[in-house]
Amino acid sequence: MGDSFKLLCSPIQVGSLMLRNRMISTSMGPGHGYITPDGKPTQRLLNFLEERAAGGLAVICQTIAPWRRSTEVRHPLVTGADESDLPELRRMVEAVHKHGGLIVAQPWAVHLWDPGDGRPETTYGPGPKAWREPPYTTMSIEDIQTLRAQLRNCAKLCQQAGFDGVEVMAGVGGILNRFLSLATNDRTDEYGGSLENRARLTLECIRDVKEACGEDYTVFVRWSPVEYVEGGVWDVEESFAFAKMLDEAGCDLHNLMIGWHETSIPLTTKDIPDGHWSFVSEKIKQQVSKPVATAYRETDPVVMERILEEGKADVIAGLRYVIADPAFARKVCEGRAHEIDRCVGCCRCLDDVLGKGRPLNYCSVNPHLGEELDAPLYGGGKAAGSKTVLVAGAGMAGIQAALAASARGHKVKLVEKGPRIGGALVLSAVFSPTYERILGRYADQLAADPNISIRLNTEVTPDYVRQENPDAVIVATGGDAMELDVPGADGKNVLQSHYILEMINGHAPKSKGVLNKLMYKGAALTLPRLYSPALARWALGNFPWPLKKRIAIIGGGLPGCELGREMMRHGRQIDIVDDHKKIGFDVGSSDRFHVLSEFKKADNVRLHPLSTVKSIEDDGVTIVEDGAEHKIAADSVVIALGFAPNTKLADELGEVVEELYAVGDCAEPARMADAVKQGYRAGCRV
Repeated sequence: MGDSFKLLCSPIQVGSLMLRNRMISTSMGPGHGYITPDGKPTQRLLNFLEERAAGGLAVICQTIAPWRRSTEVRHPLVTGADESDLPELRRMVEAVHKHGGLIVAQPWAVHLWDPGDGRPETTYGPGPKAWREPPYTTMSIEDIQTLRAQLRNCAKLCQQAGFDGVEVMAGVGGILNRFLSLATNDRTDEYGGSLENRARLTLECIRDVKEACGEDYTVFVRWSPVEYVEGGVWDVEESFAFAKMLDEAGCDLHNLMIGWHETSIPLTTKDIPDGHWSFVSEKIKQQVSKPVATAYRETDPVVMERILEEGKADVIAGLRYVIADPAFARKVCEGRAHEIDRCVGCCRCLDDVLGKGRPLNYCSVNPHLGEELDAPLYGGGKAAGSKTVLVAGAGMAGIQAALAASARGHKVKLVEKGPRIGGALVLSAVFSPTYERILGRYADQLAADPNISIRLNTEVTPDYVRQENPDAVIVATGGDAMELDVPGADGKNVLQSHYILEMINGHAPKSKGVLNKLMYKGAALTLPRLYSPALARWALGNFPWPLKKRIAIIGGGLPGCELGREMMRHGRQIDIVDDHKKIGFDVGSSDRFHVLSEFKKADNVRLHPLSTVKSIEDDGVTIVEDGAEHKIAADSVVIALGFAPNTKLADELGEVVEELYAVGDCAEPARMADAVKQGYRAGCRV
């Protein structure tokens, strides 16, 4: 057991179950590829579950659809509707039990429902009253009884299949939560009005499970003590009263979640500190006798342990921390917490699965998702013979390629033009401090890998490759920063987005103006030795160069938005200009609303979508907006248009080396998770 994590690694009794530690996963449906259109688990899902059970999780919660859904659904779920589903449900149980883990089924009761009588699967609720959605389809008393029967039947089937318990979903704005909340429940019958009436359906579902499966059968309840929903949020006292009702009805674990999916404040993004929401579980824990689990932004075992020590929760629940590292729990309890690949809160998993209905294929720290789980397609063990592999570029794609190729048994030389590893990540970490976790983890992994040698301050050229004579080359040199071709784009008040990265790498950007030349030269001499993301954050906020008081940012994609948010917080006047319909057009859906909301509420930010830059002058930028030309006053202008492919080296090496791969932004500019996946796949193919 990890000495530093005695509570986190200690067992706990929950209902009739003895959990081997205090770490559990929350429920999910990872989508196509994991689940067939007709609701059966694929080998990919079984491998996903088994990885996490083998990784030491105490409990895995898994979503199960209580009715047979259309084969054309946007996001399929494993079905538990009748006895014909038992064989497939048992396969899931076996995948978890073989490694000593427990598995709890969560009969799906979130946004959609199918009454099974020919009416379509759609959004149902206690009445038409809705929040941020079209009106709900009103559920009759008969509909309520049908839903109860479906959930009860699903619970019984899962028990027969060997599931260790059932979780009743009564949070996140799902069907039961809609009955609980005054924001959506204006019924006047026995299911509306008083708290007792609004809570009735949830309590009936708990009792239904206990009656069908036995009083000793363990029941978790996933619910939202705080909703952050306008127009009827229940108050703290109602939350406390409801928690006690759950205890009395047979709840064995209060698995708490915060807000609704539609909530307008950040809940799970990287801006929320680890452990932030434990203040909610602390209050609920004071009201109930059954164990309480806290979740959302739980990614750090040190914080998890502190939450348990301070009595704010009994169990740590979450999903992204074990998407990022399936062996999280085992590493913690074996004293290897330093080896954890910690979630950085990039939200790519949420953006894909919840936001776009895509499968769970991408994570910025774990490439072993999606097809990679279909062994031996990728990462199928050692290669037939060891090769020498040269990786050009030590950004995320290059490092992942090097680690994967090494794991295959190859000898790898990782060559970086600059003075440090990380590539563009060292700049991204300025605006997203959690990304420093990736930099630290990469440094540790590379230092511990005897098959990888690193050469910094070295540019890979065709002649260099001929001299090294590797068996394979992976090019991961990054993309070319896109430039703006308008009068004044080379002015002394203009900062290209790649200038900071150039200075970090020891190169003074070419710029007009005596002050700029002196400052860039000095920065290029000192930053290679002194740079850190924290230093850059401090400098941006406290130093009036290179960014002055009034800043015009040309480019409203992710790079421009990140810079805009940082400088906005330092009191600068910000104008963001882009020709897209919306600023933040490529920002992930989990962050986009909150980023734009911050901008719109700020007195020092102005957004200019559907606008083009005509020219840049010493005192500002002339743009065309709404068909009219006008000038934005600015002391500094930042060109942040993103990256274009940079295939020069890969093209030159086409006749130099037989086995050649190009990955990351040099091949296809995208996001961190894409670079991680591309690099990993290239390393596995060598």
